[in-house]
Amino acid sequence: MAEAAERLGITKEAVRKRISRGKLRSDKDPDGTLHVYVPSSGTAVATFDRDELNAELHALIEVLRTDRDAWRDQARRSDYLASAALDLTRELEGSLRELEAPQESPSDAPESPETASDAGDAVPAPSRCP
Repeated sequence: MAEAAERLGITKEAVRKRISRGKLRSDKDPDGTLHVYVPSSGTAVATFDRDELNAELHALIEVLRTDRDAWRDQARRSDYLASAALDLTRELEGSLRELEAPQESPSDAPESPETASDAGDAVPAPSRCP
């Protein structure tokens, strides 16, 4: 296993994976020794159909483009909803301030600081009974 990994320039774990996937052939002796057959070129031989690979890549690119467009649309919708929510929040804050603001009338005129402090010290006059 170690020798095969060294000859192929990969790790022992990668050799194990290739054996389990059927990419490398191996035999096990009765004593437990594993023999890995390494192709003479030093690398595992894989055959690929160029047209098939190109078609697969083009299909994958199309899927990725579709996903990208969907994410862009979702981001636009999210931005719009966030903006609308912010506008509504500002509008509601303004309405809330208007509702919470005290209604001033001539009788509700604010007292001067002197009068306000004197009013706290004043003792109310006793009421008379008829």
